[in-house]
Amino acid sequence: MSQTNGPSGGLTRRSFLKTTGAVAGVAAAAGSGMALSTLAAGEAHAEGAAATETEQVFRSSCRGNCGSKCPTQVVVREGKVVRVASSELPGDDNVRRRFCVKGYTQPQRIYDPDRLKYPLKRVGERGAGEWERIEWDEAIDTIAGKIGAAVKDYGGSSIGVWSSYGSYGVLNGAMAGYMSVGYGRFITALGATVLGAGADQAQIYEQSTLLGVSGNDATDIVNAKTIMAWGGNPAEAYVHDWQFVCEAREKGAKLITIDPQFTASAMHSDVYVPIRPGTDGALMLAMANWIIDNDLVDEAFMKQKTVSPFLVKEDGTYLRMSDLGVEPTEGPVNPQTGQPTVIDLNVVWDASTDAPAPAATAVDPALLGQYEAAGIKVQTVYQKVKDGIAEYTVQKAADICDLPAETIEELARVYATEGPVAVLTFQGLGHHVNSHHNFKNLAFIAALTGNAGKPGAMMTRGTCGMYPVNMKAYFMGQAGDNITGMYLPQIMETGKWGQKDLTIRVLWCCNGNMLSCESGRQDLIEAVKKVDFVVCADTSMTDTAQWADIVLPIPHAYETEDFDPICSTPYPTFYHKAIDPLYESKTDLEILRAIAGKLGMDKIYAQSDEELLRLVLDTETNLAAGGGYDAFADNKLGRNFSFTEDSKIDTFKATATQRLQYYLEKPMPRNNFGQQVADYERMPYYENAHESYWDNPLRDKYPLFGCSQHAKYHVHSQCAYTPWLRELEPEPLLKLNAADAKERGIEQGDLVRVFNDHGSAVLKVLVTEGIKPGVVSIPHGFQADQYVEGHTQDLTSVVMNDFCSNSAFYDFLCEVEKYQ
Repeated sequence: MSQTNGPSGGLTRRSFLKTTGAVAGVAAAAGSGMALSTLAAGEAHAEGAAATETEQVFRSSCRGNCGSKCPTQVVVREGKVVRVASSELPGDDNVRRRFCVKGYTQPQRIYDPDRLKYPLKRVGERGAGEWERIEWDEAIDTIAGKIGAAVKDYGGSSIGVWSSYGSYGVLNGAMAGYMSVGYGRFITALGATVLGAGADQAQIYEQSTLLGVSGNDATDIVNAKTIMAWGGNPAEAYVHDWQFVCEAREKGAKLITIDPQFTASAMHSDVYVPIRPGTDGALMLAMANWIIDNDLVDEAFMKQKTVSPFLVKEDGTYLRMSDLGVEPTEGPVNPQTGQPTVIDLNVVWDASTDAPAPAATAVDPALLGQYEAAGIKVQTVYQKVKDGIAEYTVQKAADICDLPAETIEELARVYATEGPVAVLTFQGLGHHVNSHHNFKNLAFIAALTGNAGKPGAMMTRGTCGMYPVNMKAYFMGQAGDNITGMYLPQIMETGKWGQKDLTIRVLWCCNGNMLSCESGRQDLIEAVKKVDFVVCADTSMTDTAQWADIVLPIPHAYETEDFDPICSTPYPTFYHKAIDPLYESKTDLEILRAIAGKLGMDKIYAQSDEELLRLVLDTETNLAAGGGYDAFADNKLGRNFSFTEDSKIDTFKATATQRLQYYLEKPMPRNNFGQQVADYERMPYYENAHESYWDNPLRDKYPLFGCSQHAKYHVHSQCAYTPWLRELEPEPLLKLNAADAKERGIEQGDLVRVFNDHGSAVLKVLVTEGIKPGVVSIPHGFQADQYVEGHTQDLTSVVMNDFCSNSAFYDFLCEVEKYQ
C-alpha cells in the first residue's frame, strides 16, 4: 500500500504509479507474457492511416463524450496501436472528416502509465489512497456478496448505479443511466436505483426533451448570414464546427460572440459582447421586446409555424376542439406504447370569421387577443407571453447584463433583420441554476423572427440523429427510481426520495468521473462516505475511484467491440476491437455477467456479446434498410439510413404540436419528488441565478463571479493525464482580469487561493485582459492532484434547479487572494 502523501491528501498520480507499478505498463502487458516495445511519443501519431503489409486498420472512434465521436482509423502493428487518423468518408460526406489533438493522443491513453491494471481494494480510510491488488475472483465475490446482502435486507432499490457521460455503447455504456444491455439488464433485473447525470441537463431537458428542438445539421452553418457563438467557443472547444463557421465567414456571414471571456472565437468575431455570467435570459427577453416594439415580427411565420396563435385557458392548458364539443378521434398507433394516439385538435381564433377554429384549417389565426369560446376565457399564447415579459426593457437588461443599451438594441436588430441566424449555444448557456429558461427565451426570439426551421437558421447545432436500435433488449424488468445523482446527499441524509423511503447501501460508479465533473463536489463526497460499499469501474484512478472500496479496470474503447447509436456524423460508431484488453481489464458487460452469475441471475446475459449486439441492431426495420450488425461487421463503414437530406433542417417534427414551441402546456419536472411547478415554467422567463448574481448580498464577502471553460485539451477529465496534452497545458490556471489582479496585489504566475463558503482551490494565476472584470475562470477537466490544493468543483454548490435538475458549474461567487 502507499504511504505517500501529496498536497491534495491521499494518493497522488505519482504515488499511484509507484504503488501499482503502472510505470511498467508501457513496456509490458501484465499477465500476458507478451512484451511490448516501448511506445515512443513519436510513434503514437497519425500521418494518414494507410497500413503497410505488417499493419491492420480498424474502424473505431474516440469514446469520450465531447459530442464529436469522430470516425477513426486505428492502425495496429504487432498487436500494438501505433497511430490513429480520421476516417475517410464517402462522397459529399467527406466534408465531415474531422479530428483534433485529443483524437491523435488516444494511443497515449491506451499505454499511459495511469491505466488501471488489475482490481484494487481499499485498505485504509476511504479516500486516503491506500490500496492493495486483489484477484478478480475476490473482487467479484466481494461485490456480489455486498449486492446480495443489500437486496435481501433492503430490496433492489438499495443498489444505486451512478453514471454520467463517459461513454455510450449498447453493450457497455450507460446512456440515460441504464440504456445498454450490460447496465440496463442488471439494473432492471434488480430493480436498482438509477442515478444519472446533472451536467448539461438545462439544455438537454428543456430544449431537447420538452421543447423538442433538435437543431440543424452542422453543415448547415454555412447557410447562415449571421452566426452567434452564444455561450461557447467553437474555435477551440468544438473545432469540428469551426470549419463551417469559417466557410460561412468566407461567404460574408457576420460572427458575433456573446461570452464573459474573450475567447479565440471572440478574437475572430465582428462583434464581441462581454455579458455578465448568468444573465443571458434577460438579454433574450429584452431583444424580444425591442423586436416587438419595432414591428420586426415575422407574423406569417408566427401564425403558421409556431404555437403563438394557440388559445390557452386560464389554467394554462390549450383550448382543444373537445372543449367546444367535438369528440376526439383515434390516431395512429404509438410505436412506444402500442396504443392508438388521440387526436384532439388545438384551437386558434380565426380573425376571418371572428370565431374559434382548428389551428390546421383557420384562414387567419389571430396572434394577439383575449376571447371567450363556449363560455371559456382564453387568450393566445403570444399574448400571454408578451404580457409576461413586458418588464424586461432594454434598459433593465442593460443593468442586469452589464451591457450598453445600444449593444442590446443592435443585437436585436441584427437578429431580426440579418438572418438567417445560426445560434451555436454549446453549454455555456446551461450552467447556472436559472439556465433552463434560456432555451425557452431563445425559442421565443427565433419564433418572433423566423430564425428556425429553414436553412441557416438554427437554435442549436444538432447531431445526425440516432441509429434505430431494439431498446427492448436493454430491459429484464423494471428499474427503480431514475434520479439525478446530485440528489445523493439529500437521499443519504433523509433516507427518502420524495415521500418514499429509499436506502442506498451499494453504489456502483461507472461511465463517468462524477466527483470531478459534477458540481457540489464536497457535498457529493460526504454523501458517498455514508454509503456502505462503493464500486468504481474505470480505465484509470479518477477522483471518483479514489472514494471507492473496490476499483475495477475496464478497457479503452479500442480494446472492445460495441456500438454507439448516437450519430455525430451520418456514420455511427461501431467499435471494432483493435487489440485485446491490456493487463487484467474486463468490459463492463463481462464484469456484470460474472456478478450476475454469483447472484443466480445467469439468464440475463445468456447470449454471447455478438448475439447481444445482433439482438440490438438486427431489427426488422434495420435489416430492410440494409442496416444491422452485418452492415458494420468486417470493418465496413455503415451509414445511418434514418439520416436524410430532410433531416438536416429541424422542421419541428419532433414536437407534439408539429410547430416551433416556446410554451409548455404541461411542464413536468425531470425529477418529480412532490415539488410544486410554478406557472412560469410554461413560458419564457428570467430569474436571477442561485448565487451568482449582481445584487446578491454575498458579494460583499465574495465579489467575483466564477465560471469555467471547456478547453481544447480536455474531454471532461478523460485526458487529464495524457502526456502530450499536459505538455501543452501542464496545469490548471485561474484566469483573472488585470484590474482585479492589481487590486489584490497579484502578479502573473503567482500561486493564488480562490475560495468561498463551499470550498477552495490553490493554483497558478493567468492575469489577462481576456476576461470580463469581476469574473474568474478555471478550466474544466483537471483532477484533484493536479491542483496544489482543492479542486475547481469544491467552489460549486450541489443546489440544482428543481425543474430540470442541472449541475450549475458556473453558479458561484468567490474571492481570490495571493497564496501564502
